[in-house]
Amino acid sequence: MPFRKSLAALALALCTLGATGCDNWSFDLKTPGALEESGDKKYQAGDYEGAIDDYDQLIERYPDIPRGYTRRSAARGKLGFHEEALKDVTKAIEIGTDDPWAYNNHAVLLLQSGGESPESLEEALKSVSRAIEINSEIPKFHFNRSIIRYNMKDLDGAMNDLTRILELDENYSDALRQRGSLFAELGIVPSACADWKKASSLGDTQSTYYLQENAEVCK
Repeated sequence: MPFRKSLAALALALCTLGATGCDNWSFDLKTPGALEESGDKKYQAGDYEGAIDDYDQLIERYPDIPRGYTRRSAARGKLGFHEEALKDVTKAIEIGTDDPWAYNNHAVLLLQSGGESPESLEEALKSVSRAIEINSEIPKFHFNRSIIRYNMKDLDGAMNDLTRILELDENYSDALRQRGSLFAELGIVPSACADWKKASSLGDTQSTYYLQENAEVCK
């Protein structure tokens, strides 16, 4: 079974005030916080256009606060406006941010906007690696980097990231499925079957399909 190459597996994520990795934010202005809270509530409710309205106000009033751009980028990304979203998160990084999700989303948006060109992959790798430098405990960052590394033909790097994810969360079914597929590509069939079996037991239907397709060897 081929390892999943699709860059659609990369996922945007908005770092809200209560999310992991947001503790490093600090400033004293209360008005931006109120706008963020309003925008974040709308974002979480799926009202991305309403969230953008709030983030627009935040950016207009406080253009030097990077998280206004980070948040608007995520909302725009959810609506499929990838180029606009990329401009926003790039601006947040230029201003200066310690938000690892900004770098993760920058990597995702680079690939959604620029495809899988060597230049886009290299820049995306740098961004998601920066996210991991800031916070190495978030499995999604390693998952995204594993996909990028695979598409750069760095199979060892992809395997290392997938294994790291499972050290952080042994029940991360996407990582189990992907690592199983990579084991299969490398000809390490017993390990592939073991990963697919565990992922299948966690409800991963694609792994169940792989097991059915390889029933003779995955007994």
